[in-house]
Amino acid sequence: MENPFKKVINSEKLPDIIKEKVMDDINVVKLALDVTDLLTIKYPEAINDIFNLSRKNKK
Repeated sequence: MENPFKKVINSEKLPDIIKEKVMDDINVVKLALDVTDLLTIKYPEAINDIFNLSRKNKK
């Protein structure tokens, strides 16, 4: 696969469409990380806290 960034000469400005595509890719990765964090860490911790709270109330 050919690297498109090697085609850009240092004195030339990078096309805006390339910048938008790169930023869109970064945003997709950030979203995926946030969703993964929510589903694998925060949601199970919240469920665990609820069950622990209900067990403490029963005692």
